[in-house]
Amino acid sequence: MSLDFDVRAGPGDFVDGEYKWPMGLMNLRAWSLPARPKLDEISDRKFSMDSAQGIVPLTEEEAARVEALDWHEEELLQPTAQAQERLAKKHGAVKRGAPPPTTTRKGVMHMRRAPAYTYAMKVVGAKHSAFKIGWAFDFKQRAKHFNHAAMPGLGGLEYKPFLFHLWDTARQAFAMEQALLSRLSPRLHPDNGEIVLGLSDDELKTLWIAAISGRL
Repeated sequence: MSLDFDVRAGPGDFVDGEYKWPMGLMNLRAWSLPARPKLDEISDRKFSMDSAQGIVPLTEEEAARVEALDWHEEELLQPTAQAQERLAKKHGAVKRGAPPPTTTRKGVMHMRRAPAYTYAMKVVGAKHSAFKIGWAFDFKQRAKHFNHAAMPGLGGLEYKPFLFHLWDTARQAFAMEQALLSRLSPRLHPDNGEIVLGLSDDELKTLWIAAISGRL
């Protein structure tokens, strides 16, 4: 679906709330011609209306001229992280894992561009309402890690995923986390700047929606 990609849709692209071009064929590879040659540099022929209504094969000489041009392969748009997650569930694809740890600049930049979640976990067992807000490539695995250290089975706190949102990049996930923590700064735990105290479920949901839409 076209809107599975980050297309720049304007108000005129919708009719009765529906996108005009909902479906399309997936491109696998695409190239551009930096020199931007004109048609008369490729062919001496005069093309009729048939060429506007269909496909006119190139001659061998024309094809050779095209092949001799400087070609630049373009990076294609990829489906949004949400679309990839939906398609994986629908088609039983292998679950996308987190990027492997890296210390190289190239690797770190790649990780910043990888899909990631902003999450809110309810801290079960705390004296007062408390939520842990953060971001991770796999929030479920992060919860397991927290609970392994907290040992809720022995009377410790339990970190239970409450809200999550999948972003196209880790940068976006981090930005949402920071927006929420900044807005809730008066309620942050003095010993942990990612734990929010005294916030109801509904209050957090309202702020969560605002953060996703960029209204915080």
